[in-house]
Amino acid sequence: MRNCFIAGCSCVVFLLYIFTFKGNAQCLTKEDILDSIPVIDNDSIVTAAKKLERFYSLKKAIDKCGTRRDSVYSNLLLKIAYYEVHDNRNFNVGIDFINASLRINMTGEPGSSKYFAAKGFYILAAIYYQLSLFDKAIKYFDSTILVARTFPDTTQYLVRSKLYKAFLLFQNGDYQKAIEESTAGLDYSLKKKDSSVYLDLLNQRAQSLYYVNDLDAALSDANAIIQIAERQKNLYDLASALKIKAYVFNKRQQFIDADFLFKKAISARIQTKDYEQIANDYIDYGNFCLDSLGDYAKARQCYLQTVFYGKELHDSTLLAKANTNIQGMFLKHKNYKLASDHCVKALAYLNITIEDIFRSPRADQLISVGAKEMALVIMNNKIETLLKLFLTNKSNNIALSACLQSCLVTDTLITKMRHIQSGNESKLYWRNYTRDFYANAIEAGYLAGKPDLVFYFMEKSRAVLLNDKLNELNASSYLSSIDVSKQEQYEIKIVELEQKLSALSDTSKQQQALQLQLLNIKDSLEQFIKSLEQKYPAYYQYKYADQAPSLQSLQQYLLKNSQNFVHYFLGDTVTYILAITPDNTKFIRLSEKEFNKKQLIDFLQFCASKQTLNGHYDSFAQLSNSIYKSLFRQLQLPKGRIIICTDNIVIPFDALCTDETGKHFLLNSYSFTYVYSARFLMKQFNNALAKGSFAGFAPVSFTPSLGVVDLKNAADALHASASYYKKDKLFTHQNASRNNFFNYASSYSVVSIFSHAFADTTDNEPVLFMQDSLIHLSELQLLKDPSTKLVLLSACQTNVGKAATGEGVYSLARGFAAAGIPSVAATLWKADEKTIYAVSEKFNQYLSEGMNKDEALQKAKLYFVQNNSSEKMLPYYWANMILIGNTDAISLTTTHNNYWWWIVCFLLITGIIMFFRKKNLLLSKIKK
Repeated sequence: MRNCFIAGCSCVVFLLYIFTFKGNAQCLTKEDILDSIPVIDNDSIVTAAKKLERFYSLKKAIDKCGTRRDSVYSNLLLKIAYYEVHDNRNFNVGIDFINASLRINMTGEPGSSKYFAAKGFYILAAIYYQLSLFDKAIKYFDSTILVARTFPDTTQYLVRSKLYKAFLLFQNGDYQKAIEESTAGLDYSLKKKDSSVYLDLLNQRAQSLYYVNDLDAALSDANAIIQIAERQKNLYDLASALKIKAYVFNKRQQFIDADFLFKKAISARIQTKDYEQIANDYIDYGNFCLDSLGDYAKARQCYLQTVFYGKELHDSTLLAKANTNIQGMFLKHKNYKLASDHCVKALAYLNITIEDIFRSPRADQLISVGAKEMALVIMNNKIETLLKLFLTNKSNNIALSACLQSCLVTDTLITKMRHIQSGNESKLYWRNYTRDFYANAIEAGYLAGKPDLVFYFMEKSRAVLLNDKLNELNASSYLSSIDVSKQEQYEIKIVELEQKLSALSDTSKQQQALQLQLLNIKDSLEQFIKSLEQKYPAYYQYKYADQAPSLQSLQQYLLKNSQNFVHYFLGDTVTYILAITPDNTKFIRLSEKEFNKKQLIDFLQFCASKQTLNGHYDSFAQLSNSIYKSLFRQLQLPKGRIIICTDNIVIPFDALCTDETGKHFLLNSYSFTYVYSARFLMKQFNNALAKGSFAGFAPVSFTPSLGVVDLKNAADALHASASYYKKDKLFTHQNASRNNFFNYASSYSVVSIFSHAFADTTDNEPVLFMQDSLIHLSELQLLKDPSTKLVLLSACQTNVGKAATGEGVYSLARGFAAAGIPSVAATLWKADEKTIYAVSEKFNQYLSEGMNKDEALQKAKLYFVQNNSSEKMLPYYWANMILIGNTDAISLTTTHNNYWWWIVCFLLITGIIMFFRKKNLLLSKIKK
């Protein structure tokens, strides 16, 4: 980002002002003031202090005459604010003058000016940027954009606000929103024909695309910039694009090409004499040399170059970056003393003073740092250094204690970062980025023998975005019906546009127009949500509730439900297992030699193939038994109900063999359910009372354009499942439509779907087939206030999707959970049609009898195995369906049932009253 913006708004195109006093004998006219203001600014002879003195004299003269406070006067206030900030560094005085100017121009009264309002907001944003108060800067850039849209010829402020907002969002780690702001800004810059801002925006977008791992798009933007910049001899943007291209080649392990591009970028940047950016380029090149080339000497040389520039510029941020990276270099060199020293230095340059590495900064100090990514890197390095210090001397309990304290503070910083990010892709990036931190935190808890902290960090590493979504759903109860409806309209429009975009090619003109429309709608929704957070304090508090359950509260839950819980954290080289019973915990750490998580993928591939199981059953049995011994047997859990919590991969634990011959499965002794987190398990969903007990959808045949085969037995299977419920509503054939699904599915306690689904582990969005069209994963958020307690997905691969580190699998099952449905029965591979119908029927029978969901599914599977041929004992048939979420038995009370209960109560009370009235009447007659 160019320094002109930071240097007191010098990038704002100020008007050039002239000044002539006509004397003090009479009051100045509006024209006099208009003529006077520019002359002060344009006087090259006098000092800035003298100019400010003259502006104050002009203001005093106007105030003395009682001249009307209009846009001309407001412009004078802005000039005073500029000189107070730029030359005197009186930020508070300057902000007061800007706010006074805004009060004039935001009234909408005659004499006010939207142009000067936009200018005032822009200068205010620039000041907060200069003060590194980035959240406030974003707020006022938003205000600039909102005002600038209301009058013509505003791209001067609007497009630059888009640019700097994109940069600040990038600084905050909200890369997806940075992409969206850059894309919208590009459209404005093309209309303005501002090629310089256009290249800046394109560079910002390319860098953001790289961080969300869209390498092809990032490379495409970088190549476009290089072509334009070389033609225009724009060395600054050329250098930025070359560096982004180097990033991409580095990630693709094309190290020779990356090395050449880094050097070429620095060479071009040196010619610009932008020393701050040259220093940052040396940081990036140093990281490449250290991490990819393993060249410590060259990396150190690069970092020292940054130190040199940082000292020359008196730039504490650059010096903090340099020391952070030097710390990381010494960590790899195992020189923990020097790593510690540079950690303390890096924090000191961020105005966070600690005596030594064993002291921890406060959370509020870290949160106040503008460059939060750098703060996170420093703390990650600090935690790793402390862990290494303890491991080299295990009697050094001070290091371990300091490590745990630093982990807790860093977790608070991560939570804050998540709350200021609005883009889901950005949040997923940071969920992946913080994975190593949580692995270190869990390791520290393990070494300290603190299961409560281990549980806490496992929970904070698990499905937090799902928790945020559910919090937002529950928080909506604090909103007015009008605001809820307005938010829903925005969400529906976004889903509609996303679906339209997915059907178009990237190069079509319609695609570009729709993309801009989508970005504008998203921006409007973001501003609307921000207004709700201010309007409804309770909504804001509930939305950002982030309290993880305590270990003790989970144990109380398990005691009440006669269950046990197992947390699995699968790190890159270490697997952690925390088994929790109502009265005990057991913590196991497995090295990669003791357990390789790739075994889980092999196990799933065995289970999903009938042919492979038949042909290589001995190999399957040995693998299954090996996983059982590593992940389950040593936990020594009593037979009964088990809750499993994993993240990136889910396997059917009931298909694990307790013997090497493969004859005995855990299915016989345990009922399993799977949860995204303990927090999800224990969450109170407060589902509304259902209209009926059971709703079913079975399309049977499908619209030819969908290209899927008929499910001829689906309707019969659905009727068989529904026969166990008293109040049902079934949709088969053409009635199993998309509209009927959205109109009726969320009103019934149990919803069963006998259809096709498609999902894979790529970026393709999982879809569910109705008779006439598809339902995408993203559309499930349109199921508002569901009464549903369980969705039974009797289709293929309904718990398959792209794995997101720490969040689990983005599957159809997760989509229903995010809509507020506490339990989903889903499938892990392509189902055998007859088996899935048979298991579903018995499952529904046991559910209708009041059995707990997990035990009902276990019993349904056992019934299937015991009443079929020996071939059907293969896990391929019965292990496919798993239960995710709450395990409680389903209360089938409905609004209809409730209605009759009130009628019965009314008739009973009426009968009692009538009885006593007749009795009293009879007694009175007898007395007479």
